[in-house]
Amino acid sequence: MQNILDIHTHHPAPQPDAVIALTPENFNPIPGQLYSVGIHPWDTLSPIPARTWELFEEAARHPQTVAIGECGIDLVKGGPLYIQMQTMKRQAELAENLGKPLILHNVHGQEIIIGMKKDIKPEVAWMVHGFRSKPTIATMLLDAGFWFSFNNKFNEKSLALIPLERLLAETDDEDCTIQEVITTLSSLRGQDLKEIIISNSATFLNSPNK
Repeated sequence: MQNILDIHTHHPAPQPDAVIALTPENFNPIPGQLYSVGIHPWDTLSPIPARTWELFEEAARHPQTVAIGECGIDLVKGGPLYIQMQTMKRQAELAENLGKPLILHNVHGQEIIIGMKKDIKPEVAWMVHGFRSKPTIATMLLDAGFWFSFNNKFNEKSLALIPLERLLAETDDEDCTIQEVITTLSSLRGQDLKEIIISNSATFLNSPNK
């Protein structure tokens, strides 16, 4: 696997140092590119069609798909909570069955996500992407064993709490480069994080974690 700096981006391929997040309907891999695939909580306004699940499971099993997501809980913009929970749970269970880590979208849903993690007891790593929340939420998620990915918008006090071994970087859909994100994170943490993030990305993508 190539060196990954950007664990989660919506920028178009090619992105040789990134994992590109796609929906099942948009999954059309190009050679050499790594992907994640997931059903976003914003897409849960009604129950997920059977065809979407078929496309998701096919894409999830593809060898260029190295992670599942983004999926998760959004209590501000998502659909009915019961549909969000069903949709996330099904994706999380497939991630576990396939041995691929889970990339999570969280807006005020951390208690639900933590509860689901306790129920599923995953061996694969679970990561909250684009983490911007306050330190109390960071501590809750740290105690529950989550990883964290930061882009160019974040809470500096939360960043300071994250152990280096649980830290990842991303561009998401922001108008920035991953080098700019890592430079900012490195400045605030007082050391060059590039090689640490490459190593962490490999660990996240390849090693089961409780």
